[in-house]
Amino acid sequence: MKKIIICLALIFIFINVSIINLAVENEEQDNVYLGVSKSEIKSGEEFSFTINLANINVVAFDLNIHFDENLFEYVSGPENTNVINGRIITSWYDDTGGNNPKQNCELVKYTLKAKEFGNELISIQGEFYNVEGGLIQSFTDGIEIVLAEDKQTEKIEISEQSKVSDDNSKLDVMRLNQEGITPVFSPEITEYYFLTDSLNSLEVTAIPQNSKSEVNITGNTNFKEGLNTINIEVISPDKTSKTEYKIFLTKTNNLEYANANLETLAIENVTLEPEFSNDVYQYNATVSNTTNDLNILAIPEKQNASVQITGGKNLEYGNNEIIINVIAENGYTKKEYNVVVYKRNEEEQKIADEEKQINVEKLSAILASQDGNGQTEQQDNIKNRIIEELKNNKWWIIVAFAIAIIIAISVIYRKKVTR
Repeated sequence: MKKIIICLALIFIFINVSIINLAVENEEQDNVYLGVSKSEIKSGEEFSFTINLANINVVAFDLNIHFDENLFEYVSGPENTNVINGRIITSWYDDTGGNNPKQNCELVKYTLKAKEFGNELISIQGEFYNVEGGLIQSFTDGIEIVLAEDKQTEKIEISEQSKVSDDNSKLDVMRLNQEGITPVFSPEITEYYFLTDSLNSLEVTAIPQNSKSEVNITGNTNFKEGLNTINIEVISPDKTSKTEYKIFLTKTNNLEYANANLETLAIENVTLEPEFSNDVYQYNATVSNTTNDLNILAIPEKQNASVQITGGKNLEYGNNEIIINVIAENGYTKKEYNVVVYKRNEEEQKIADEEKQINVEKLSAILASQDGNGQTEQQDNIKNRIIEELKNNKWWIIVAFAIAIIIAISVIYRKKVTR
């Protein structure tokens, strides 16, 4: 009987040690961590942050980072990164099929620049995958950046502004005292849209790139029902250049009838850059030298809204502009989407075809190499799956093992008692 008690005690200790090991392993799974160069910066300063790996093999990952474009300017990041409306998107996968995973390294590094004073949280979300495409870890974190006021920085900015040419008539900053303007401001974009059901006026802040430029703002008060236009006129210091920015403001009690968004914008066999979003109005694309006409699909969010497409036929070499106008159900709210399609000439097409052929040959070589080792890799994958399953089901294996030991001891004890 003493032997049985001792055995049961050993089993109990074994199970508790295993549970502790599982808890430690779960803690060790948090193998993605942030690094920040500085958390307090001044206007005009740059800062960097990194996402780092430890103790896990990553063959693919997706990262989504959100920041306020009014406070920060994106400076640099990995090559496989897109930046759209304050959102940084980075995706990567090991094109060798998992032979060169990322481990114990600085995975990515981003650099941003402070634009204005204030505090802001930069949010980060990521997913990391193993060689079999399985999710091995999710990651969510944030960086709080404090933008401190610095009078010396202001003097430097004024000094830099004085270097702007006297024929410059562009804005550096444009914002409203109410949220809702689209698209996000850019000095090169001159048309914007705004919807309201009750506002009678808007406060417009317009700061020119050259501080000596003349800025005239009209139409931002006494809004009537229907379509209103706010004009921001910027005249260069030497009076030789003028840029007009317009905000098309619709005031209506029925905002649904003022919906002039596109739900879908696509061109057959053509890739839009950036990827379509209903609040992005400028796109670029490239086509071959033999493409003459484009099949354009433009569907509005509201069924009764109308769409008018200009361009896309009889393409010429170089840039071709396509304009898609969307008129809302109310008949007066409009939005304009633009696509600049670049048609290659014969020489450019030849270079593009050669590059494509080189990429195809590289991919074929990789696939052939993988096929040659296919059986071995398949065996390794099966082995890895078994190990992974054992890891995922470790708790049940421990319990089953303990029960088996208890049953075996009970059978042996009964035989001894029977004798």
